[in-house]
Amino acid sequence: MPSISQNSTYNTGDDQSMEARYQRAQTIIQGTWTNKLTFNDTVYPFWIEDSDCFWYVRTTKTIEGDSAKMGREFRLVDANAATNALAFDHLALAKALAEITQQMVDTGDLPITQVEMQFGADSPDKKTVKTIHFTAFDQRWCFDTETETCTELELIPTEWEVSPDGKHAVFIRDFNLWVRKLATGEERALTHDGEADYIYGLAGRGWGVVAEPRVQARWSADSKRLFTVQHDERQVKALPIVHHVPQDGSLRPTVKYNKIAYPGDEHIATLRLLCIDFDTGHIQDANYRQIPVTRNSLGLFSSNLAWWNTDSRHAYFVDVERGYKTVRVLELNTDNGEVRELFKEITDTQINLMHNGDEQPTFKPMPESNELLWFSERSGWAHLYLYDLETGALKNTVTQGDWVVRQIVHVDPAQRLAFIQTAGRAPERDPYYRDLCQVHLDTGDLITWVSGDHEITAVTYKDLSVYYNIDGIPHDLRQSNGVSPTGAFAVVNRSRADEVSHNILVDQQGNSCLELEVADTSGLPATWRWPEPIKVLAADGHTDLYGLLFRPSDFSPEQSYPILTYVSSSPDFPITAKGSFSNGVISGLFYLEAAALAELGFVVVQIDARGSSYRSKAFKDESYGWLESCCHYDDLIAGTRQLAKRYPYMNLDRVGIISTYGGPGGLQGLLQHPDFYKVGVSNQLHDSRLMSAPVWGEQFEGTFGPSREYQYPEALVGKLKGKLLLINGMLDTTTPPAIVFRVVEALHKANKDFDLLLLPNLGHATSSYVKRRTWDYLVEHLLETEPPKEFPLTL
Repeated sequence: MPSISQNSTYNTGDDQSMEARYQRAQTIIQGTWTNKLTFNDTVYPFWIEDSDCFWYVRTTKTIEGDSAKMGREFRLVDANAATNALAFDHLALAKALAEITQQMVDTGDLPITQVEMQFGADSPDKKTVKTIHFTAFDQRWCFDTETETCTELELIPTEWEVSPDGKHAVFIRDFNLWVRKLATGEERALTHDGEADYIYGLAGRGWGVVAEPRVQARWSADSKRLFTVQHDERQVKALPIVHHVPQDGSLRPTVKYNKIAYPGDEHIATLRLLCIDFDTGHIQDANYRQIPVTRNSLGLFSSNLAWWNTDSRHAYFVDVERGYKTVRVLELNTDNGEVRELFKEITDTQINLMHNGDEQPTFKPMPESNELLWFSERSGWAHLYLYDLETGALKNTVTQGDWVVRQIVHVDPAQRLAFIQTAGRAPERDPYYRDLCQVHLDTGDLITWVSGDHEITAVTYKDLSVYYNIDGIPHDLRQSNGVSPTGAFAVVNRSRADEVSHNILVDQQGNSCLELEVADTSGLPATWRWPEPIKVLAADGHTDLYGLLFRPSDFSPEQSYPILTYVSSSPDFPITAKGSFSNGVISGLFYLEAAALAELGFVVVQIDARGSSYRSKAFKDESYGWLESCCHYDDLIAGTRQLAKRYPYMNLDRVGIISTYGGPGGLQGLLQHPDFYKVGVSNQLHDSRLMSAPVWGEQFEGTFGPSREYQYPEALVGKLKGKLLLINGMLDTTTPPAIVFRVVEALHKANKDFDLLLLPNLGHATSSYVKRRTWDYLVEHLLETEPPKEFPLTL
């Protein structure tokens, strides 16, 4: 243990003991992906049929003695009547379910998932729920609200794809596609030559795991044909992952091999495109080369990169070439396999089909009119373009200007309207704040529904995860949408990083019809301090940058505080939350992490530097050719110096940098700016050369690696002056331990002191132990205070 500075001006005595600080920080960090701190942050509306009625889940909290019991209510909202009531009799459902299953059922916390509600054909006003389909106790059920009885239904696995006529379902078995006749249970194989590295219907596993379990096959509208893929990894090189401490208790280390291609490899995972005639079994290959698996391997169909025409004869697919410089939209004639190029787009840097690589592409096929609402940054800004899929011609530039389209929430083909979220249209506002608008597809006329000095979000399924835990219970967000089927109403979340969020029902004029939920923050500690939104200038002296400043709950401007720069090295998304708690980036992960670190006694700074997304293409292209430069350390340092001038209690002599969920920030900050950063922590170190080609390096650096003059960390270790902690899981396939070992070997050869924490059974994740060791390191070396001895941190 190094000696502790006796000159620190930061108070750590009495009730401000470090153990008390750890306790407060732990309380905050335990709110991540739970409802321990806040709940009802965001309403996810599930519209019923084609009406202006929807249901959602409300989390409830009941105090019982000294403890709180969390529960759930299913609410039914009639937008036209502006009413919000219980969707059904929870007690009746609980009794019926308990009776038929002989299981205990909690009325206040019904154990039901994958819920679907119907009004029923005989409902005169279509405002009373008649039937509820749901999954509980590993079985599918139907509850009739009139008879108050539950009947058992066939449980169809969520990974299967059911035909439009409801008669058949396709699934993967033994590397092949099989189909089941749902009425009889009869099964037969549709393909027979699948093998371990050449699997029919597989989404892909760019990070080393299958990110999307749903079978990648789609039925034609007449249920007679299947458009599908065969995922080919036969020539992809294997990445060995060594299990040094096998979890079965054996002593001898074992090796598991994952097929992962690196940037520049001759072979990456590809997809063979084919169509299967359901009745005859005939397989028609597309007369086109196999296409590469692209960003995040979410699956060609799950990512809307392929779809059917309503004629059940033609299909369409999007082909993104390796290197992400060319994209084509193509038509497939499933009768004979002929492929016709409709249009293509080429860029000098990278083509982005969405702002964030962990989202679905931001374009919308419109089979009803055989059109495509296309997303492109061709103008230098992210906008929408309407294409005719019959001719491939551009019909209209739907949006334009020096601002961006962030999402397509809903498209109404009959009214020729798209409901979209835009950002950056008001120069006086934070350019990351979104609003909700409608735009006419043919005229481009744009009408704003809701805007303001807040983050306005209307839910649309774009997340990486198929299922989202709504207060601990998974729901399929494919069925949730912020805009009603009629286009008359929207459910929006209004939030800021420094305020409680509100969930509101609005009409087309943006009028508030009903306040649905205000985030319940009763779980927040009494000492909670809101972060401060900040604006600074980039190192170029003219680009505005935005971020957050977190202070300890017992902050005093009379004291001096060490500064901790919290960074992410992903060009996909900014690190700074625009909404509070779960409305922040990755459901508030970085928001709560920074707040917890501040509680230890630091002023924590988050700045979205040049090279990250959600702004102009030029802003994001600042990091093109050198992926790690999305941190733009010059911007971070310039912004930190401006803040320290604004707030003299920020101590520029004690600045640390941390990247805890991936990225080289904690390492590269120390190496590139050794006189500014004194302490660095890097968990899950990035090196684009050793990360999956389809999902990282080739998009941001091309197929041949960094294009600008650049030195990898191992070439810079001679500059190391400060204290460095490197952390990695030995089972990590996303940022494999080979990355950190290259740096360790260089540090060894340079005779440099550093600290290393390797966890033999940890993958691409964190743990309570990792978190505690990270806190200890920063407290000891940056706060210059002794941390609590083996604090029992739990996440």
